[in-house]
Amino acid sequence: MLAFRAFLSAALVALVLAALACSGSTPVPDASPSLSRPPATRPSASTNAPRPATSAPSAEPALPSATAPSGYDPNDNMYLLWSRAGHPIDDTLVALADAEANHDRSQVPVILEALRFMRPDASEYAVRTVASLTGSDFTFGLREWREMGEWLGRNLQEYPPPSRYPEWKIHVLSQIDPAMAALLQPAVEHSPVNLTEIMWGGVRVDGIPPLENAPYILAEQATWLWPDDRVFGVSINGEHRAYPLRIMNAHELANDVLGGEPISLVY
Repeated sequence: MLAFRAFLSAALVALVLAALACSGSTPVPDASPSLSRPPATRPSASTNAPRPATSAPSAEPALPSATAPSGYDPNDNMYLLWSRAGHPIDDTLVALADAEANHDRSQVPVILEALRFMRPDASEYAVRTVASLTGSDFTFGLREWREMGEWLGRNLQEYPPPSRYPEWKIHVLSQIDPAMAALLQPAVEHSPVNLTEIMWGGVRVDGIPPLENAPYILAEQATWLWPDDRVFGVSINGEHRAYPLRIMNAHELANDVLGGEPISLVY
């Protein structure tokens, strides 16, 4: 008899993960692992411009005064914009002001990447700066990462990043998982990898728990399923089971034993 793989704890996990997905929130790294190649020393924001208040921006926010062109460096500004978890918002606002005042279009890829990690009260400034540097109405929502990446891919020739962007990008990704640095550093050194095309998917390693040998119930007991709910049906050696898409959507992977054979179902 066809049995349905289901259990209440998995359903609760699915509901919680679905609620998080709908909220559009992006997890921010909570640690700053040491690097084998530390970033360049960033200039102090206090030496470049007045440090603005850290309260949420008003409807018409004003960026702080900017650094004079003679003292501006795109690579230093890139690290001043964002470099680690808990990055000071004052530094970010100064970097945005400097990029706009110096018409530095190379900061556009940097800002779009850093938007994923910025505090909400800095995001409004960042979007406004991108609109100013591109000369267009930058209307992407703050969570539309794929659209931003596709837009940048189509327009990268107009907005090439600073010369040390690969170093900065690897540093940023290593804040999520140090293994990313070990993976990308050799690729950058030995092959022409375009790091602007590499985007974090939004989930840290092991951030989505798989289903591991979950208990199952008979079809007639699965009263929580709707008649038109989709399932993944698997039959091995005369044993049959169905894995509801509603649950698989939250886990993406189920490890199980069916008909005496170990299986992995990936969605």
